[in-house]
Parts: sequence; structure tokens; C-alpha cells
Amino acid sequence: MLINSNKNPKINSNINPKINSNINPKINSNINPKINSNINPKINSNINPKINSNINPKINSNINYKINSNINPKINSNINPRINSNINPKINFNFSNLFCFNLNNHVDYFCVTPKDNILLMFNFSLEMIFIGVKHSRNGYVVFDINNDYVMHLETDSKNGYNLFDLNNDWIGHLK
Repeated sequence: MLINSNKNPKINSNINPKINSNINPKINSNINPKINSNINPKINSNINPKINSNINPKINSNINYKINSNINPKINSNINPRINSNINPKINFNFSNLFCFNLNNHVDYFCVTPKDNILLMFNFSLEMIFIGVKHSRNGYVVFDINNDYVMHLETDSKNGYNLFDLNNDWIGHLK
């Protein structure tokens, strides 16, 4: 996948957590949920969808893409990268939304934002695979397409996010 150099951590060291320690949760304890309880969903009930129904799509229909057609790319063509080439990074080299990188800085998927508090995550076959719901600490709780809670995004404090599994292990980053 060809990515604009300002969005590519292999080229732009400012967004590469291996080089920029400010955005690396293994080095910066402020952005590590294992150390900072404010961004740990196991400790902070406000950002835990199992406790906070406002950020749980199984309970809150406003954030459930199966119910809310505004955030469903199968119904809303504006947020469907198969139909809207502006949000398709395979076609639009100036794609400005977030890309998700694994810890080796390989791009795994990309994001589309239908609303300020929602991220839709697509693989490069243009299939929606995850939906993120913004929580009160400027991060996101992430659900699979069955609305099961699978991971979370926490701010890296530099216009991006670090991706953590449910054990709070760092598994990727979004830029």
C-alpha cells in the first residue's frame, strides 16, 4: 500500500514510535494504560464499555452501525470507500484519515470517520472490520463487526493513537 510520506512512520520519524519516544507507551508512562489508570479500561469504568452503556453499541443504538444507518457504510455511501473514492486510500493518495500500523510499522487498515465520536476501520479489501467509539479520555473503545469489545485506542498525545488489546498490551498505532 502506497501511503503519503507525512502519514508513513517508515519515512516520517515524528510519527514513528520506535524513534519518537514521546509517542511510545513503552517509554512514555503517561500514554501507557498499564501504568496510567486514567486510560486503563479495567480500572476506569468511564472508558469501559462493559460498565458504561454510553459507549457500548450493544446497548446504545446511536453508536450501533447495525441500527444507525448514518454510521453504516452498507447504507450510507458517503462513508463507504468502495463507493466514495475520496475516502479510499487505494485511489486517493491524499487520503487524510488515520492508518493503523502494527508494531513493525506495516499498515494493516485505515479509518473513516462518519461522526466525531465514531471511527470505522476497513481492511484494504475495503471491508469494515472494526468500529471505534470515542470515550471520555480522548481515546476509543473498539468493537468487531459483531459489536464485541476487542481492543482500545488511547491518545499518544501527538495527534495519533496507540492500539492496545484487552490485556493492555501495545499492539499498534494509528496515524
